[in-house]
Amino acid sequence: MLPSGLLGVLFAVVGLGLFGTIAAFAYFTADLPSPQDLAKDPLAQSTRVYDRTGERLLYQFEEERREIVTYDQIPQVLVDATVAAEDKTFWTNPGVDVLGIARAVFADLTNRGSGQGGASTITQQLVKQRIVGGEVTLSRKIREGILAVEVTRTYSKQQILELYFNQIYYGNQAYGVKAAAQTYFGKSDLSKLTLAEAALLAGLPQAPSVLDPTQAENLDRAKDRRAYVLGQMVDIGAVTQAQADAADKEGITVAGPQSTTIEAPHFVFQVRNQLAAILGGNEAAVTRGGYKVTTTLDMRLQQSAEQQVKDAVERLHRSNVWNAALVSLDTRTGEVLAYVGSVDYYNRDDPRVQGQFDVAGIGVRQPGSSFKMFNYLTALKKGATAATVVVDARTDFDGKASPTAMSPSACGYCPENADLQYHGPITMRQAIRESRNVPAVRFLAEYSGVEDTIQTAHDLGITTPIDPQTVGLSLTLGAKEVKLIDMANSYGTVANLGVHVAPTYIMKVEDSRGNVVWEHKDFEQKRVVDAGVAYVMVDMLKDTTTHSIIFTSFTNIGRPAGLKTGTTDNLKDVYAVGFTPTLVTGVWMGNSNGELMSSRDFSSAIGPGQLWRDYMREIFSGFPATDWQKPSNIVTANVVSAPGDFGGYGSGLLPSNLTPFSTQEIFVRGTQPAKVDDWYVQGCPSPIGTTKVAMKIQDPRAPAAWQRYTDQWIRDANAGLRSYGRYTWNLVSPDPCPTPSPSPSPSPSPSRGPSLPPGRTTPTPLPTPTRESR
Repeated sequence: MLPSGLLGVLFAVVGLGLFGTIAAFAYFTADLPSPQDLAKDPLAQSTRVYDRTGERLLYQFEEERREIVTYDQIPQVLVDATVAAEDKTFWTNPGVDVLGIARAVFADLTNRGSGQGGASTITQQLVKQRIVGGEVTLSRKIREGILAVEVTRTYSKQQILELYFNQIYYGNQAYGVKAAAQTYFGKSDLSKLTLAEAALLAGLPQAPSVLDPTQAENLDRAKDRRAYVLGQMVDIGAVTQAQADAADKEGITVAGPQSTTIEAPHFVFQVRNQLAAILGGNEAAVTRGGYKVTTTLDMRLQQSAEQQVKDAVERLHRSNVWNAALVSLDTRTGEVLAYVGSVDYYNRDDPRVQGQFDVAGIGVRQPGSSFKMFNYLTALKKGATAATVVVDARTDFDGKASPTAMSPSACGYCPENADLQYHGPITMRQAIRESRNVPAVRFLAEYSGVEDTIQTAHDLGITTPIDPQTVGLSLTLGAKEVKLIDMANSYGTVANLGVHVAPTYIMKVEDSRGNVVWEHKDFEQKRVVDAGVAYVMVDMLKDTTTHSIIFTSFTNIGRPAGLKTGTTDNLKDVYAVGFTPTLVTGVWMGNSNGELMSSRDFSSAIGPGQLWRDYMREIFSGFPATDWQKPSNIVTANVVSAPGDFGGYGSGLLPSNLTPFSTQEIFVRGTQPAKVDDWYVQGCPSPIGTTKVAMKIQDPRAPAAWQRYTDQWIRDANAGLRSYGRYTWNLVSPDPCPTPSPSPSPSPSPSRGPSLPPGRTTPTPLPTPTRESR
């Protein structure tokens, strides 16, 4: 028996050691996370973006390329390979390898090695990745071991493996085993993995960068590591030696280095913006949430759009055109079906292209005459009609310049028509058909109003702010920059007969479990324009593709369609926006650095107009043509307006017994004219006392200061200066009638004016102007 003193000392030492152990344990576990934290925070998963079929992958938004799998989706061969490579005692150990920890402690204390010892179990690796982090210290290693034991008590071995397979990094930006199988072998179904492939994957987490088999310099190391894993699988009885030898003899064939590919790139980035908004502005959720996003993109239309844009721009290099953009939307749903933000997304070097800049959705450009639609639509809303007449006469709208001396220095605001022709009394329909600038400004001033036109633009879909005080009457000629996507959406509202639907790039969003979190249905459809008013606007825009002496040859697509083009004064930007009942397409051309295009053999009709035509013809090929259904409030009436593509002049009133012609026109019920024409009257007596019927131009809504410009146009027309090969004029002059010579029997003449030149029954077509209508 030990002496009582020695026994006391022994008890004291043991007690002290026990106390120290308890104190140490308390120290290391004082703020230890709960093992429940292992599965609390969701893993970052890739958000996948697909076309409208939900099958074609466009891109992945991700911090870590990962797709979650369940344990039952992991083949046994992969489980066996991983256990053999990383933790042969996994199924029986308590979460730690005691001898491995001892080696790691020794390495830390003697400064030999990294301190990790290479003996971490699968459970410890998981705890390190998910909870305690990678700090290289003795205390972290102890905490890791304690937690690994707690995790093993909390979770089943299968749950631990599932967490591990989804967490671990396999190199080449692949997080989790499913991403690794896809990255290295192009296999999204793990059950298709071979023994050789499973062994290779199982060996990668040890040193992903130096074992990456997609790099030629790593192949020998990868093969050695695979052989090691196969040997370990033999040791644990997972495979036979013969199976291991056969797998070892297989060459390493991988899918190749992973490159970040993106289809429809500018569209995809618009999808990202909308997805973030859907998720409440949570950008992290976009890259970590593992959502499946089914977009609105129609790949048939997209591929056609990309090729047509490329071909058109290459064809127009001679006119110094180097960039273009195109967007197509479903007029009824707002779904963006095709979206080309630049001619070449990957062209960063050419300043004229700057391919990564999205001209369609981010860029703001002047739309030229394509903005006139908002003006004319506003005029229709306020009671004007397709037959309403204004005077196409060169005018200083500030009233400063003399009608006979309208130099730039003398003018206040003196817009010109593109062809420098001025056709006098012209209907709204003809002004649109020929894209005349002066009538557009007159309609804005006399009928629409700047502020109301801006409101119409916003109602239809324009989102850029427009200050009426700074833009003035130049608004209608496209002086204010807008976005192409907004222009297309706005024209789509007209094509949808006045019902506005906001654009959408996304059809459906599903979370990582397949639950639908957002879907484009029951969306707002807001009527912003009366259907009849919109129908009249559509009908006039259809003339551009069917009855325009300037545009039809460049824009006809063989089916009912409306269109308006636009050109800036200096050919910096050119536009075309057009639609069928179900699809609207907007096109922009120009150079991203603002370099001007050449006016030689180039115009909005030749550039974006023809691109629009070729694209629309291609995508609609083989589909039946459709037309708009006439609203119930549309009526027709015969009005005084010269018929034919060269017509459109007259009073727009009901015919009288003196009017020489009439044309059928459509109206919103209640806006058709009730007044009989009083423009055609007896003119001045001739020298022999006879009189001819003459046109007395009236424009009572125009400010009095503009009357002298109309008067000068009448003088010029009577002198034969405003015929342009179309017709001759007989107009009531603003000047007094000359005193006639005595005549024995004056009598009215049946001749009425204006009239065609002698011997002509139809107007002679004019050549296409060298300057395009704005």
